[in-house]
Amino acid sequence: MKQAGWLAVAGCVMLGARAMAELAISGGDESAAKPLAVPKPADATPAALAAGAGGQDTVELLNKDKLHGTLMGVTAGEYGLKWKHGSAEKPMDFSLASVGSVALSPRKATAGTPATAAIYLSNGDMLPGTVVSLDNEKLVVDTGYAGRLNINRLMIKAISPNIGVSSVVYEGPGALSDWTMPRGGRNQAQWTCKNGVLSALQSYQIGRFIEGMPDVVDIQFEAAWRNNYPSFYFMFYTENIQDQRNGYMLQMNGGSIYLQRYTPENGSSNLGGSENYDGFSNGRMRQARFNLLVDKNKKTFTLLINGSLVKQWTETANFAGKGNGISFRPNNHGDLRISRIRISQWDGRLPEAGGGSSDKGTKEDLVRFVNNDKVSGQLKSIANGVAKLETSYATMDVPLARVAEIVTATEKSERARKNKEDIRATFTEKGVLTLQLLRIEKDEIKGKSENFGDITLPLGVLRSLDFNIYQERKPADDDETAADGAAEGQE
Repeated sequence: MKQAGWLAVAGCVMLGARAMAELAISGGDESAAKPLAVPKPADATPAALAAGAGGQDTVELLNKDKLHGTLMGVTAGEYGLKWKHGSAEKPMDFSLASVGSVALSPRKATAGTPATAAIYLSNGDMLPGTVVSLDNEKLVVDTGYAGRLNINRLMIKAISPNIGVSSVVYEGPGALSDWTMPRGGRNQAQWTCKNGVLSALQSYQIGRFIEGMPDVVDIQFEAAWRNNYPSFYFMFYTENIQDQRNGYMLQMNGGSIYLQRYTPENGSSNLGGSENYDGFSNGRMRQARFNLLVDKNKKTFTLLINGSLVKQWTETANFAGKGNGISFRPNNHGDLRISRIRISQWDGRLPEAGGGSSDKGTKEDLVRFVNNDKVSGQLKSIANGVAKLETSYATMDVPLARVAEIVTATEKSERARKNKEDIRATFTEKGVLTLQLLRIEKDEIKGKSENFGDITLPLGVLRSLDFNIYQERKPADDDETAADGAAEGQE
């Protein structure tokens, strides 16, 4: 650490709380800043020191400085985040504009009814709760953490009313620490993860294993690139996420799309040639939604791009996939962003060639039952545990207990607007909410959202808070911080 950094830390104990905050936030060039070396409390026990941040909150600033302590509260104003540290006599006031995130230590949470449903919103949020009712305007959900919420129906993307029978096995990408990068590149920052987007910084791959990967699977993800055409590969059903081994690779190169198999014995081989996709030529498209349908037993692969069927392949040899890993790698230097990954059980039904693009919006709701049957129509209501679905041939009253998933029509869907005060709250279990922050006090967070109005959440049900969520964050340039970032991605 530079000498100025040591002086800033040493002087923190003697300065007032406001001065300490200013030193941490504005002390020189942020791109060259290194994490603060905070002196440990003099009265800390060996057990407490060994636990590290286990019993403390941790604030991370946008310049990557970190400080353990306790989140006292947040109010409106320039220095709105109040923080208590064991080595400071008074609480410190941090500038909200300089705060990246707060990792929350466990707190006592109010006991409530366990969630039986997952509500997916158009802005990417997911609320755990229990479905009470639905009409033309709102979905009413009971929660054990915030009471009863009335959610704007037009902002609902999907409902899984019975979490235990949901077909979804993974949604992400989640935190960067959930992914693995090759050890050979640890001297450089390889990928970042911000606001649900994995962004490549180098031409290194990133991957993870998917627990419960189905044999008949629907793999979806969104990819974006800066060049005039995409150039990356997606590996799946692999047993080694750091290498090409015993699995399949979907490769994009300009307008050409290949599907290859990899085995240790025979290396790589192409499955039936390439598909020329006109949409990827001459910079006409710089992002797309990929949908890969795979049936291991039938050894078939079906690719959809933006909802339209592009190519189907059939494996003539033995199925090469020996694992449950997936990985992404850009061929162009750092030119790839991956988001909205969703892996679920597939019902095995193939779409028709030339199917409509999802960009135009769907007019009907789709209900998938626990036995994977599907019905399209207009979901009229939910009441007393029964969903009323109006189809072209009949009106059906379906017990909600038989429904695995409801995907709502997108033709008239709406999305909550972004606000400067928005934060992202991540639940200790499953769930994430974007809120316009009003204040945090007495271990409660008060906010509001166009999705459902005002809300009060106990901090005890959350594990982290992200601030300045729409601000682009540059990775640290110095080798030490880059190495730490790479190490964070190792499982």
